[in-house]
Amino acid sequence: MLNKNKYLQLHFIVLLWGFTPVLGKLISLPALDLVFWRLIFAGLSLAVFIIYKKFKFDLSIKETSIIFIMGILVGAHWYFFYHAIKVSNVSIAMAGFSTMTLFGSVLQPILLKKKFFWGDAFYGVIILIGLAIILQFESGSIEGVFYGILAAFTGAFFGIYNGKLILKHNSSYITIVEFIGALVFIIFIKLIINDNYFYLEPFKNYDMLWLLVLSILCTTLAFTLSVEIMKYFSPFTVIITNNLEPVYGVLFSVFLFGQSEIMSSQFYIGAIIILICVFSYPFFKKKFDKEY
Repeated sequence: MLNKNKYLQLHFIVLLWGFTPVLGKLISLPALDLVFWRLIFAGLSLAVFIIYKKFKFDLSIKETSIIFIMGILVGAHWYFFYHAIKVSNVSIAMAGFSTMTLFGSVLQPILLKKKFFWGDAFYGVIILIGLAIILQFESGSIEGVFYGILAAFTGAFFGIYNGKLILKHNSSYITIVEFIGALVFIIFIKLIINDNYFYLEPFKNYDMLWLLVLSILCTTLAFTLSVEIMKYFSPFTVIITNNLEPVYGVLFSVFLFGQSEIMSSQFYIGAIIILICVFSYPFFKKKFDKEY
């Protein structure tokens, strides 16, 4: 019963994440500003939760530094993710983001010191073929796919490493320190881009509403639960399940935005190849990898 409930919780988290690309498109702010406010609102709501629960912060300087560095990757991940949507659309960004499983399969043996599996390279080639089909037939999609792939790589990296951190630390501690690291990274990048001048675009229409939904439900709640759930599943199992995020994201975006998210048939051929790879991978790995 515990595993069943935890699987339902995991899928609920992925469902929330599947709505984040839609919110990214609804919010008019540029990617860096969007992530900045997401971190501010999410950090404040998490801080209130920590104070309410009266958690005691018991991390050493070394442990805090490691989690802070992972937070920098979180900030980079969110920036790449939303920038991919801003320069293309949700469907193209999610096609690149679908490569997270590939990166997870490569990074897990490195970060967790496990033997490399030959099938990873095989699946990597097939996924690259799917991406090549998308890039060949969708003009203007290269930048969106590129940033989507960067979001997948950074997401896989800190996702796997969080699986190690949760074995020793409270999920709320990990999350709040990572949010601080991410915020410092975003501020640093904005200062570089704006020649040491910090400027934020003003809100428009329903930006504040969508930011609150993104920050509280899809960030504080979902992110903290995703870290906590790694007590029960391996990081790679979480990444595999997270493959549903691109599916949810594209379905939500087509439903809400209609024609602007409808792509050519070649795009869907490439996307289907990628999805077949990411969903068949765990079964393939279980059958042929003795260490799985």
